[in-house]
Amino acid sequence: MDQAVIDKLNEILKHEWTGVAQYSQAGFVVSGLWREVYSEMFLDAAKESFGHAKIIGQKISALGGVPTIERNQVKQTDDLYEMLTNGLAFESKAVELYQEVLSMVDGKNRPLVVLLEEILLEEQEGVDEFTMILKDPSVAAQAKGGSASKAG
Repeated sequence: MDQAVIDKLNEILKHEWTGVAQYSQAGFVVSGLWREVYSEMFLDAAKESFGHAKIIGQKISALGGVPTIERNQVKQTDDLYEMLTNGLAFESKAVELYQEVLSMVDGKNRPLVVLLEEILLEEQEGVDEFTMILKDPSVAAQAKGGSASKAG
């Protein structure tokens, strides 16, 4: 397989590793009235990112590459509104990355295309979910609050 495809898959894997850490952190620290609603949502998103990482890592190995163990910078905050907007940004970037690799393999490796399209669909569902949550002004207003944020 083309090294550029393996490199792009490793960029995706790095992004998915970031999702595992970032969503887990959000699930751990979300507090207050919305904890019961959002903690499990964030932890489920971390599990989904891990599932994607597993699939992509295995595919990189199958294609003759070496899966990365690196991740991008994690956005940390205890502000729910920031957690939600960070989630939307994360999912949007994932959609972008999967679309990029799909354009590289389309017409060359149909099984890989199908695999990537299935993950892309899940990523787009994530974009849609965060978009719908953030669309409700009352939820967004209640989620906004004083907090500390940092990158790690």
